Amino acid sequence: MPVHNPMKSQQNPVLSANGNGLIQLSSVSLIIPAYNDEETIGRLIDDGSTLLSEICEDFEIVVCNDGSRDKTLEVIEAKCRTNPHVRLINHPVNKGFGATIHELYHAGTKEFVFSLPGDYQYAPKELIAMAEGLKTHDFVIGWRVNRNDPPRRKLQSAVYNLMLRVLYGHRHKDVNSIKLFRKAILDKVTLRSYTPFVDAELCIRAERAGFKVIEIPIDHLPRLTQGASGGKFSVIWETFSDLFKMRSTF
Repeated sequence: MPVHNPMKSQQNPVLSANGNGLIQLSSVSLIIPAYNDEETIGRLIDDGSTLLSEICEDFEIVVCNDGSRDKTLEVIEAKCRTNPHVRLINHPVNKGFGATIHELYHAGTKEFVFSLPGDYQYAPKELIAMAEGLKTHDFVIGWRVNRNDPPRRKLQSAVYNLMLRVLYGHRHKDVNSIKLFRKAILDKVTLRSYTPFVDAELCIRAERAGFKVIEIPIDHLPRLTQGASGGKFSVIWETFSDLFKMRSTF
């Protein structure tokens, strides 16, 4: 029995290429979680703004400073003063990636939501490749084919994605990578997790609601900062804990 696509009846907001050959989107919310990313966050905002101004008429950049201990907040505040497209959410105390990205998913107001971490391990230009997937799908995951992370992080990710296949039947390979999706999906699904499991939860609930999900290969850059905490035991524990606990909510 074919899966019903809730977005099928809507007009496709992916337009034809512009004069520069770039695909055009109706409107985009670029969401960025930032933690101790003072060396990269300014360039990421600037590059993201430049790209978005070329491929859509309406966009915003929503950046959440998650209790950074360096000058990340100051850099973002400076960008807000000079770029009207930038909006700041500030956590005086670190809440962790899961709670931050959960908040950011709902903070975007435009037709499409595009996520990038503040450490610049993904370049904003990956949006161009991922947008091709929106011609036939509602939700695009960036698949890190050549992942620039330590072997331990790669192993953790492989085990995690294997368990998602076993416990949820989720077939995609890189669920915690960057994402581009229709904001309307969040009108149809309810996110319950406030740990990094929320990334997987969003993908799984979207597919189970009938939305079409695809992975598209992207580049993954070497880490330039040490802000991320995804490899900490406490973060791993809470993520895997939700992996099991959340089964009863689906």
